[in-house]
Amino acid sequence: MLDNAKRALRQRMLQERAALSKLERERISEGIYRNLLSDKGLANSKVIFLYCSTNDEIDTDKIAEYCLLSGKTVCAPRCIGHGVMSAHEIKSLSGLVPGKYGIREPKPDSRVVSPDQIDLVLAPCLCADRRGYRLGYGGGYYDRFLEKTSATIVALCASSRLMPLIPAEGHDCRCHKIVTDTEVVVTYEK
Repeated sequence: MLDNAKRALRQRMLQERAALSKLERERISEGIYRNLLSDKGLANSKVIFLYCSTNDEIDTDKIAEYCLLSGKTVCAPRCIGHGVMSAHEIKSLSGLVPGKYGIREPKPDSRVVSPDQIDLVLAPCLCADRRGYRLGYGGGYYDRFLEKTSATIVALCASSRLMPLIPAEGHDCRCHKIVTDTEVVVTYEK
């Protein structure tokens, strides 16, 4: 029953996201970038784990470049098995290669970063709620990874897809913050 609710919401959010113009996606990404930079969580973090965005997602390239220029260690996911990913350091965006599902990821020989070394995780989501739950793509990659880290977890979400409540199960990890293009929502303190 809950799976069906998640599946239906996921499909609706994918359609809504796909309907956005390039200009609107850029406006949303820029607002999220500004709000993320104004939040002390990023400034106080030394090791950042972030997803490599696709054309439809909140753009993380500008965030990665900012972090790299600021001397932070930046790592990104590399799919290593069904539903399993690991964090690998990136030194530049040009060092990313197409991986599973065509998503950019670090090269196979890049340095592995242990989840316990990560200070801040920037997680993708199709939508999120003010309790800190995010709805991803359904593969469970992030929930499995997030169980292994004590990092602050931040979901990047368009304000139009910040819901009052989304379906959540016991294995779904809560985010500490949701950063949208209009606000930073602190869901709970670590």
